[in-house]
Amino acid sequence: MGSWLAFFIYNSLLLLLSPVWAVYAISRGLSGKEARWDERLGRLKMVERQGHPRVWVHAVSAGEVAAAAPIIRSLLSRRPESLVFLSTITRAGREMASKVCTQVSQTFYFPVDLPWVVRRSLSAVRPDVVVLVEGEIWPNFIFEAGRRGIPVVLVSGRISEKGYRRSALVKPFLRWAFGNICALGMQTETDAQRIVSLGAPLERVRVMGSAKYDEEAAPLSDADVAALRASLGLAGDEPVLVAGSTRPGEEEQILEAYRILLGRFPNLRLILAPRHLERVKEVEELVVRAGYSCTRRTELLRGGGKPASNVILLDTMGELGRIYAVASVAFVGGTLAPIGGHNILQPIAQGKPVFFGPHVHGIRDVAAQAMEAGVGFRINSGVELASEAAKLLGDPNALAELRAKCLGLVEANRGAAERYAQMILEAAGGNCRPHQEVLMLG
Repeated sequence: MGSWLAFFIYNSLLLLLSPVWAVYAISRGLSGKEARWDERLGRLKMVERQGHPRVWVHAVSAGEVAAAAPIIRSLLSRRPESLVFLSTITRAGREMASKVCTQVSQTFYFPVDLPWVVRRSLSAVRPDVVVLVEGEIWPNFIFEAGRRGIPVVLVSGRISEKGYRRSALVKPFLRWAFGNICALGMQTETDAQRIVSLGAPLERVRVMGSAKYDEEAAPLSDADVAALRASLGLAGDEPVLVAGSTRPGEEEQILEAYRILLGRFPNLRLILAPRHLERVKEVEELVVRAGYSCTRRTELLRGGGKPASNVILLDTMGELGRIYAVASVAFVGGTLAPIGGHNILQPIAQGKPVFFGPHVHGIRDVAAQAMEAGVGFRINSGVELASEAAKLLGDPNALAELRAKCLGLVEANRGAAERYAQMILEAAGGNCRPHQEVLMLG
């Protein structure tokens, strides 16, 4: 299938599905959920500010926004006169942006990838360069940017094994799309090999590392950890298991591990942080049915650090990274459930050893680095988590050694954000243009 035919089929499908999207958007609006049709249809009310270059960064949701944050900070530290506009697709992405991307000039929802909507959006933003984070490919948006001579770059690019298998089915289409991106910065050699095999021009692909290491905050000071423990109602010597970003089916296994561990460590506390806040009530009911008292984090904040229950349920947004600082050991979810894994660098950056299940295809390289460094441990069940965690909880010297290894791993891998910022500025300066014959769907 040629590129022109693939492009025609893509736009035909978009037009056919437009009524479905309209019904979905209306239903969200009627249900009180944030829709922002004006933004999604390209009717952007831009704040007029003077600055150069104008950089449009697109990050689909919360994880990608968090990955973009250190790159944006590096870019603005180099060129503080720059204007950075951040788009996202989900409400979670927008909420994350309000917390970690406060330096951007404006945040808005990404436009629907229809030709006339894309044209309206690009005319409103007037970017000098477009930055796609991790792997967002929107054909009409990329094509229209190229037609206007606006360079498009991919930063912190990654292609999971599952995504690679799917992408192979539309390789001619991707060959055209990647051909319109003038620089593709990939996280690992594997990611680079995959994107080249899918049609990206070899000479434009660079292995530049993961900005996630730059994203992670420095470890909290002893004083900050003590204050955080007090706000959680934790005594100074109580061991803590933090289970973050948990998914359905994982909480039951974590509670089983907790039950086993209590037999040896009766003062152990558990902090549970479900991946999605809408599941807080469901998880709370699971905890109570398992026979444990449960206190929500928001209750502790209102109560001024009153003593917590056996289990603390984290029902706040954007706090998990700091909460890992009070952990003795941590578990990161989306790994016992077949999701692919969530951010294991958050606990590592706070000096905490991390356990995860077998399903790490979405974080394969970071998981491999953690295991190679001796700070990441793969388990297959709650029972196995209890067995392995007990070895560490019973050995303070081992925990101290692991803290040093964790912090060393993060420090050794910092710097990717600076490299991506340099690539963006080079593109904005005109040093990055796709070949015209590829741009025009040749």
